[in-house]
Amino acid sequence: MYVKKHFPWVFATAAMLLLFIISAASPLWGETRGKKLLDHFVKEFSPEEITMIIDEEPNEKGYVRDIFLDISGCSIGGVRIDSLTLRAMGVQMNAPEEWDREGLDAKEILNVHALARILEKDLNNNLLSKEFGDDDHWHDLQVDMRPEGIYARGNYLVTVLFRLDILIEIFSKFKIVDRKEVWLDDYTLKVNRVDVPQFITDKAVREIQPLLDLGKFVFPLRLHSISYDENSLAISSRVLPESFEGIVYRYSGKK
Repeated sequence: MYVKKHFPWVFATAAMLLLFIISAASPLWGETRGKKLLDHFVKEFSPEEITMIIDEEPNEKGYVRDIFLDISGCSIGGVRIDSLTLRAMGVQMNAPEEWDREGLDAKEILNVHALARILEKDLNNNLLSKEFGDDDHWHDLQVDMRPEGIYARGNYLVTVLFRLDILIEIFSKFKIVDRKEVWLDDYTLKVNRVDVPQFITDKAVREIQPLLDLGKFVFPLRLHSISYDENSLAISSRVLPESFEGIVYRYSGKK
């Protein structure tokens, strides 16, 4: 009698437990647009860790009113970014149904606030992996950031009647160009061992520029200021990004 009376309640509880087990086992069960958005950031930038906060889930047209990203160890344009915090408002992306096929496309953004920190060693790793130019090129290029300015040195291979491997030293500052690139600015050159025409050294420096290009991020960065110490470079927008209360998604690639 007791079992019959409570059987519907027991059955409902068992059914809810079964649904919970199935949902936990299936990655497709209950996947939100926010989770899908996070997955695309992970795929595109291979971060070590990322926290994403949105005020509400993206709608069916790909609109997000407010989004905050706190990313550690991501890659943009081949350069490792030690930390990147960003807040974007009024973001109109392409429709979520297109993300898997066409990727994310931020068609309209009302405002973006950003702060990025790049370690000197990561900037050098990027420079050492590059060759600049076609026939003439740099090699063994390194940057040393100092309180009084930037010191860079590298070998420049040039062919003028015969091949020359020129050691060039550059004393410089940093500047922001087009609100997304970092260039050497107000520089002086020292050329060791050989005398070369000025146009060759001018050409050599042009081939380095930009030293850093962050224009490949899905949200256009609008950089305003730059600062550095002996170990790292920090670039930011006029207004710094701030976190807010909302729906939180997290990813960690650390093991």
